[in-house]
This record gives sequence, C-alpha cells and structure tokens, in this order.
Amino acid sequence: MVEKILSRSVRLMFIGGMAVGAVAQTASAQQAAAEPQRVEITGSSIKRVETEGVLPVTVLKREDIERTGATTAQDLVNMIPGNFGGGVIANNVGATGAPSTANLRGIGSQYTLVLLNGRRLANYAIGSSPVDLNSIPLSAIERIEVLRDGASAVYGADAIAGVINFILKKNYQGLEASFYGTKSDQGHGDTRSYNILGGYGDLNVQGFNVLISANHEADAALKATDRAFASTAVRPDLGINKASPRNGVPNFNFTDTLGNSYTGVNPYRYNGCNNPAFGLVVRDAKSCGTDYVKYIDLIPKQTHDNIVARGVFKLNDDHELYGEVTQTKDNMVATYSPAPYTINMTYPANGRFYPTSFTVPAGYTVPAGTTYTLPNGTVLPAGSVLSNNVVVTPTGPMSGTWRTVAGGGRQDITDTKSERVLLGSRGVIAGWDYDTAFSYSKNEVAISFGNGQFSYAKLTPIVNKGDINVFGAQDAASLAALNSALLTGQLENNGTSIAKEFDVRISKEIAQTSYGAVGLALGANYRKEDLNQFSAPVLASGDQVGGNGPVPSVTGNRNVLGLFTEANIPVYKDVEASLAARYDSYKNSYGTSFNKLSPKIGLTYKPSSTLLARASYGTGFRAPTLYQALRPFTTGNNTNGNFSDPVRCPGGVPVTSVNPVGALQDECNVQLNVAQSGNANLAPEKSKQYSLGLVFQPTAQFSGSIDYWSVTINDAIVQLNENSALGNPSSYKNQYYRYDPAQFPDGWVDDGKQTGAIKGSTNPNFPLAYIYLPNVNAGSFFASGIDLNLNYKQKVSTIGQFSVNFDGTLFTKHGYQYQGQDSVSDLGAYKDFGPAPRWRHMITVAFNRGVWNASITDNYTAGYHDFTNPSAVGSTNYPDDRKVAAYNTFDATLGWSGVKNLDVAVGIKNIFNTDPPISRTEANFQTGYDATFTNPLGRVFYLRGRYKFF
Repeated sequence: MVEKILSRSVRLMFIGGMAVGAVAQTASAQQAAAEPQRVEITGSSIKRVETEGVLPVTVLKREDIERTGATTAQDLVNMIPGNFGGGVIANNVGATGAPSTANLRGIGSQYTLVLLNGRRLANYAIGSSPVDLNSIPLSAIERIEVLRDGASAVYGADAIAGVINFILKKNYQGLEASFYGTKSDQGHGDTRSYNILGGYGDLNVQGFNVLISANHEADAALKATDRAFASTAVRPDLGINKASPRNGVPNFNFTDTLGNSYTGVNPYRYNGCNNPAFGLVVRDAKSCGTDYVKYIDLIPKQTHDNIVARGVFKLNDDHELYGEVTQTKDNMVATYSPAPYTINMTYPANGRFYPTSFTVPAGYTVPAGTTYTLPNGTVLPAGSVLSNNVVVTPTGPMSGTWRTVAGGGRQDITDTKSERVLLGSRGVIAGWDYDTAFSYSKNEVAISFGNGQFSYAKLTPIVNKGDINVFGAQDAASLAALNSALLTGQLENNGTSIAKEFDVRISKEIAQTSYGAVGLALGANYRKEDLNQFSAPVLASGDQVGGNGPVPSVTGNRNVLGLFTEANIPVYKDVEASLAARYDSYKNSYGTSFNKLSPKIGLTYKPSSTLLARASYGTGFRAPTLYQALRPFTTGNNTNGNFSDPVRCPGGVPVTSVNPVGALQDECNVQLNVAQSGNANLAPEKSKQYSLGLVFQPTAQFSGSIDYWSVTINDAIVQLNENSALGNPSSYKNQYYRYDPAQFPDGWVDDGKQTGAIKGSTNPNFPLAYIYLPNVNAGSFFASGIDLNLNYKQKVSTIGQFSVNFDGTLFTKHGYQYQGQDSVSDLGAYKDFGPAPRWRHMITVAFNRGVWNASITDNYTAGYHDFTNPSAVGSTNYPDDRKVAAYNTFDATLGWSGVKNLDVAVGIKNIFNTDPPISRTEANFQTGYDATFTNPLGRVFYLRGRYKFF
C-alpha cells in the first residue's frame, strides 16, 4: 500500500473538501496484519480505512509545531509554503482593526476557511475580514490539518483556496506547566509565554475526559528606529522619499512685506531641514517633509490570553457527548505617525508665535508668471534661482498643512475578545455514523484612542486663534492648549460578529461491490450571522484629526442554509470515484438572496502498493460579506502609497494654474484623498478548481507526493485598486472627483452629500476632492502551481533516527483581471495585490536519539520584481524594474528530556541574522522592506521548558 508520508508533513489523500482516505501507517508485519481503523479527516464526513487517498493535506503535529518555535497561529501558518500574503500584526500600524489571517494560494484571505475542531468560528468584527488567527488558542492545539483543495462539500463552497483545521488536544491526562521566552540578538520585540494544561479521565477506560488549558503571552514592541533597514522614509538607494509634506512646522504659504508671495516654503529649509525634534528631512529646494517612520512601530506591543475547556462523556459504546468552551483576549497598542491636520491650517497675524522674520532658502525658484523683489530692491524675473538665503518679513495670515508632531505619535488601542461554546453528540445509530452539534461563537473588537489623537472640533479654534506654536517647540501654555484637544481614552469604534450554527452529518457504507464498499454521507447546517460595527460619535462625524472622515456604523445579518452529500464508489479494480455536491442558500437582511449548487468529482487509481494517482474537479461559490455589501459611502480616506495628482501635478511636476498647486492641499508625491463604499447589489463570486497528482513510496524509508492544482475565481469582489486608477487615469477618469476653489476657498469638505464634488473633471484649476474606489464585481483571480513533498526517514543503529522533510510550492500562474481590461500576471512581480513568489519551500532535517532531539529548518521565499509607483518612474534613482532578493532563513532547535517529567529546548530563529530583503513597497507604513512577507526581528534565541507534574 501507499505508506504514510513521513516526518513533519503527513500527507492525507483528499478529494478537495471530501476526503475519502487517511494516513497509512508505517510498514511492519504487525501493522499489515492488523485490522484497518476507520477515521474521519478534515473535509469529509465519511469514515474510511487508513489506506486510501485522493488529494493532499499537510498535517502538523504537536512536536512539529514546537519545533518551529511559533507561539501564535499567524507565525505558524506563515511557514506553510502554499500560504503567503495574509494579514499580519504589522498591518495594524496606521490601519486599525487589521486581523492576522491565512491566505492559501495567495489569492486572498477571504478564500481560506479556518476551522476549530472542524467547525466554523465567527469572522473578525471590524471591516470585511475572515477569522482572526489570534482567536486560535495555539497552546491547546494537538495538530493542524491543512487541506490544499477548495470548495469543501462539508464546510462550505466558499472555502475556495482550502481549509485550515486547528484540532484541540483529546483525551489528555495529567498536569503540566510550560514557559517560552525569546531574546532578539538586535534587541527589542521579545516574547514571554506561560501555559498550564490539565486533563483528567481516560475516555476509553473511565468513559470521560476533561481538559483545561490557560495561556498568557506578552510581546514587546519593535520600533522602526530599532532596525537600520527600516528606520527612515528617505531611501535614496531606492529612489524614494516617503517623507510627508504635512509637518509639525508646515511648508508655509504667505506674503512678505515686499509683496513676494510664497507657496510651500519651510522656515527650516535654509539649514537643510535640520530639526530632529520635528523629524524634518529635505523634500525639495523649498520644502521639508516629516520622516514619519521615526515614530512608528514595526511590530506593535501585544498581549494574548486564552483559556480552553473541553469535555467528552461516553454514554455507551455507541454514543458520546462533547462540549468545548474557548475564550481568547488580545490587546494591542499600535503606534504610528503624528496626526496630519488635513484641514488647511491658517495662522493669524496676531498669533503670539507669529514670526518676525522668515529665511527663504538659497535654491528657491521664482514661480512662473511672477517676479521677485529682493530686500535691496532688485527685481528678479520668473525662473530665477536665489543664490543665497534671503531673510524676509512675513505679513498677514500664513497657511499650510500641519501635523501634530508636538503631541507625539498616534496610538490605537485594540482589544479583541473571541469566545465559542459548542455542544455536540456523535456515535452510531442503525449503522450510520453521526455527528451533530450546536455552536455559538462571537468576536468582539473595541478600538480606543491612545496617545496623540485629537479632535478637530476642539483643536481647530485653538489653532485658528494662534495658541499653538506651528513654527517650533511648544511652551508650557501652548502644550497645555494642544493637550486639551486630546481624545485619549475614548472609544473610537467597536464591532461584534456573532455566528450561531447547527449542523448534522451522517455516513455509512451502504453497499458492497466486487471492487469494494460504497460509502455515502449526508449533511445539513444552518447558520445565522450577525454583524454590528458601531462608530463612536467622534468617528461617525469625522472629528478625528487625521482620520478617515465620517465613518458610519454598519449593521446587518443573514441566514445561511447548507445541504451536502458525498459518495465514494469503487468503479473498477483499484479505481474509485468520489462524488459530492453542496447546495448553499443565503438570505440577507438587506433584501438580496443567493443560492447555488456546487458539485465536485474525484478519481483515484492505485496500480500498485507503492503508487497512487488522483484527480479532482469542482466548483465553488462565495457570497459577498455583510460589510462588503453594507459599508456606507465615506470620504476622508487616503491612498496607501504616495502619488501625484495626474492633472495638477503630472509626473510630480506642478502645473501653472490660477489656483496654485499646494495652496489648499498637498497634491504632489503624497497620499491622495480616497472615497470608498460597499455595494448592496454585489453578486456572489464563483470558482472552478482542479488538480492532478501522484503519491509514491518506493521504499519503506522514502515517500513523496506531487500535485498540480489550478483555481480560477470569476465575478470577484474587489475594491477598485489605487495603483490601477492612478496608473491609468484616462481609463479611470470617472473615478476622479474635483472641486472649484472659488466655491470652497478653504478646501473641499464633505457635508455628507458630496456637494461640490465634480465627477470626471480634468480642469487643471480644480484640486482633487477624492478618487472613488468602490467595491465591485469587476475582477477575476487565477492561480496554478505544483505542490511537492518528499520525505526520508532512516534509523541508524547506535546513532539515532534521522528524517528529512521537503515541502515546496511552485507557482506556475498567478494573477488577476479587471473587467474590460487585460489580465495581469503578478507571478514573481509586485502588482495591485502584492507579489506571488514563484517558489517557496521548507526543508527540515531532524535527529532523535534517546533523550536528545535536534532539527534544522530552511525557510525560503523566491525573490520578485519590486513595487513600481507609476508616478515615480523617471525620477532620480527610480528604475521602473527593480528586483527584490530572495528571503532565506535557517532555524535550529535542540531538545533534551533527561530528567523525568521535564522537557527543555533551546533554539535559534534566523541563525544568520538575515535582514528582510529591501523593497520599496508602499502597502504599509513600514518603509524599506515588506512587512507582510518578512520578519524584521532578525536572529532570535529562545528557550522552552515544560514540566509534567503527573
């Protein structure tokens, strides 16, 4: 028979979502003679003997999890070669309420279904995100099964990319305590984790088992200034300067006593913007920028607490009851840049900090259409460049875009609480295996204002009065005035996501043929989803300085009914067909409904005991989330990256206009204003996927599998992407809304009705109100590749046992297509949704001898072509094609259990202290590397100890 694929990754043979087999045990005469056991594996409701298979699943056992040194589900999942580009903790820096998410095949986290003990959890309560991996209590997990095939008949046709099933410990007896601690070689970002686990009762002997686990983890923050490769927004080596023109000391617009008018001149530019207290750096010949990176986290400060209770009670040989209660609490404090005061700030001439002089820097160019009068009376024509600094005397009000640097970096405090209660029963009735349960799960997220958060309503009159020093350091009175406008400690917003579900599954071998047994499974589930996202008044009104404008609350619910069936049919000698179908019906509170039948078929052929061939084809179906449908229209957001207004500042060069560029708002090389909205008329997404594979074991020591897979998603729900809209403004003309400064002399402000926003205008005199990037069914995603797993295990007498596991994914196709546009490949290239590295692998070499065990692991991600900002191409040192190097790290661990009941392990993550490869991505606040795909900690030493009391 095809044997168990050895070492860390055990391959289970599946038919995407409807497994018809399980692990075959290591060959031995005793096992060959033993009666095969019937088991149930992730993705199937049919229990089968442990000798068959259809498609691969990766299994990580408890010892494999500990070998990685991971303490969170996010860290562990990111090591899986077929998973990349999901949400990570670092994404919360400057973007609150961003969960950690899995992303199999790199086509989007929304297409990966995360389960706990084979059942769903409530989705993350903020935004449109799926399950937060931080809600998984990893310390209580016995193993993880990763189904790399989509559209599960059992769990839902929306599992398009696959399923990750976290399985809790079962039938544990004893009491143990454990500790885990890290020390970063470069300093900062260390972790401490404490766990206690207890279990009582042997299910097979006493007829019951109860388990309780409690865990506390604390992670220190890692600041950008703690790592040289990510410590500044100014990277001449990359041709980028992401320093913001919104400064604690603005680039001023004013007139001097000689009648000269200035736009965007900084009083510190004459000395090279040398003012470390305000983080100023040079942007151009007349202006300074804020190096916002000096204030931000690379990894926020976090704490994670969880408690898990599980009980199983055997009624008799045919029936057992089981229950589970899990609760996790997470706290995160994310620090990012001081708040930009996006209202055009005007400082009055009678303000007590009004300057008596102002130094205009040498190199200042006299604007077109004007002249310049020097203090000695000399008049310079337009285009002249000042050869020396010129000291002038301002007169009248001075305006500019300001940032609350004196108030420090902004902080968001996110408290997340997840809980789940499940009661169920399983057993045998009239020869049918059954499993039924009711579950209630809830995710609650509360985001509060931390330090550095201000109210426009409170701050604006103080600024207008001139009580804040916008020219330099604050004194005691002005600092007190600034702090009087703080929002610190107030609730920003919160959300609650609730899922209540009842399900029942039955299965049986209903017939015998000359080629084997026919298995049948039937099942149904009913789920109610509720979403309530509440915005506090300060957020709903858009009163947060530097916020996203008015953010209304969102409330909705839906009822989901699912029916499924699957069958395993031996059709010929050594050939088996697997058939499945799932019917899903959605009824939404906002008036729409969806339903679809999703079929699936698979075949296996086992010509010999050492070889198995398999194939499958199926379809998937994913309804829009409640948030995607109900999110209200909001302005006040901004692009992730820095861009230039293609009409008023094409290629970063301001046009000549009756309304000077930059006078009312920043328009060149800056985060531009964006409007977003949901869409109640969104249609479901549909998918097709297929796979072909071989499983082989030519010897007892060597085994492997190779599978080709492909998935295509149509009618994909996407937010129109900023890179596309700004990279091709003529094609996306109608997404641009402008305003007439004559109607809005202080800049456009949304009144909730978008009054004055002119759709599609290309008038160079009209600044940009916003770029509209809504949710639309206007895309498709496609991906294909090859999964390769090889395993070798050898016992050498007097030395010990060696094992080698190779797990890799080669992507052969990956990309997307917008409606009416050509398809775009992001295979090995950074595009709208990031890059898809062509190759990722994990190689683990392990050794065991007596009380000693050791391992070395290589984690590799291939390089790719870097992000390219279309508006920056052609500027100094900015090639339109740049390569990001491969990311390759090595980990090692050494374990010892020489004292009774005590296990100790020491390890090193990233042995060679490899920094993340340099990248100019603008997807995150972090600069110089891609926080989504890499780890900035560098070399980390860790110690893990576990003592079992009994």
